[in-house]
Amino acid sequence: MSCKNVAQLILQHSRQFSRTAVTSSGEVAAGYKQLKHIQAKFQKPDGKPVFLKGGPMDNVLFSVTAVLSIVGLAGIGKLLYELSYPKKE
Repeated sequence: MSCKNVAQLILQHSRQFSRTAVTSSGEVAAGYKQLKHIQAKFQKPDGKPVFLKGGPMDNVLFSVTAVLSIVGLAGIGKLLYELSYPKKE
């Protein structure tokens, strides 16, 4: 086989793999419509930060995170105080 024949075979095979199915209707997939709906919900200018736009569960998760952060900082403050002023025996 010559180089030209090998090149033609490679091109024929690569063309077979690169072809995509052509849709006959103008209908958009249902998953795409759902994705666009979710994107519109998160991009709506309602004044909320994006991490709270997911609904009530986002509010709960944010509140729990804030409380745990405050508790952790209080624990660090207590530890520093105890290490700074040790108990006298």
